[in-house]
Amino acid sequence: MTHSRKLLLTILIVLLFAIGIITSFYFYLIGFDPKAFLASLHVGLLGKIGIILALYIFRNYLFIPSTVIIILSGVILQDFLLTAVVSIIGVGIGIAETYAIGYLFREDITGDSKKLPIIGKYRKQIQENGVKIVFFSCMFPLTPVDLLYYAAGFIKYRFIPFFIAAIMGEMWLILLYAYFGVEARKYVSFAVYFIGIFLVVFVGWWVWKRRGKI
Repeated sequence: MTHSRKLLLTILIVLLFAIGIITSFYFYLIGFDPKAFLASLHVGLLGKIGIILALYIFRNYLFIPSTVIIILSGVILQDFLLTAVVSIIGVGIGIAETYAIGYLFREDITGDSKKLPIIGKYRKQIQENGVKIVFFSCMFPLTPVDLLYYAAGFIKYRFIPFFIAAIMGEMWLILLYAYFGVEARKYVSFAVYFIGIFLVVFVGWWVWKRRGKI
């Protein structure tokens, strides 16, 4: 890739991230309700699917975790099988997109892993363990999988085995979140308690880790 094209692509990505931050912050401030918004527009099924897939395409720039979009898809579509299929396609698009960004910028990162130590760590693990580290890492919801996908692109890891390992690793979480989205009304109280307990455990773990470093 020429220097001018890389510069143009970098500017485009930075602009998309800036728009994403501003948009996400604005929606948060106004208490945006996507389900009510779509209902007011009288959007049909294909239109809803199109909007959901667009969210998947731009989720990196809007700073929206795929988990949120999967659950939101279930709330909007109210059909588990359809939600699962759309979510698998959407997550697959996100995996390929993130890998592609890492692939395009691999020359800037490969020579200096100190720039992004976390990605450098994943890059080393992928080089040593291949698809196994991708598959098992994607199975855990707390893994920063986007960094894993960037790292795979940086080292120019073979795309097809990487993609299969990533989508299969995320599969059970996709199905779980799709179910929670469709049955969201039944699990509101459960979600609140779960998030509360998770935050308490996470904060306790973080404090314990920090105490060991002081």
